[in-house]
Amino acid sequence: ALLCGCFTFSTQPQSEPLKPQTNTSASQEVKNIEAFFEAYMAKYNHYISQNEFKSQPYLYHDSIMVMSSSVKPYVIDAEAFYVQTQRFLDNLEKQGVRRIDWDDVNIKILDKNLAMSSNTAVRYDENNAVFNRVGVTFMLRKQESEWRITSFTVHDEGGVIKL
Repeated sequence: ALLCGCFTFSTQPQSEPLKPQTNTSASQEVKNIEAFFEAYMAKYNHYISQNEFKSQPYLYHDSIMVMSSSVKPYVIDAEAFYVQTQRFLDNLEKQGVRRIDWDDVNIKILDKNLAMSSNTAVRYDENNAVFNRVGVTFMLRKQESEWRITSFTVHDEGGVIKL
């Protein structure tokens, strides 16, 4: 289970009703994160099809926290995680996975430099049949105007949060 506590503070006096806030930059950041996840999947699919792991786009913060139902939380540096990711993708390919796509990407901007995304990944075999579906929930932080993954958890697709 993924627990996330989010707090919102208002500087408006308590006697006034809260006014809805529109933030066009937040909608632009959602588009930026959507593009980030498209590039993420393109990078992984390129590796599966070409056995070449491109250095760009850079996806992860310097250190990442990873956890799942079967793996206790741990922190790993980005370079070591890329090596681990290649082994993970190699294993998927050996099982018959030939392509991975996002079925849905649900993004919530938490602050100017923080976001959360809860996505469903669909893995396909060589016949383009669904191999399996998994949920992945990410925490992201903007670093030098680029979004980076700071932590994620792989889980059952039923755990995907519609943000």
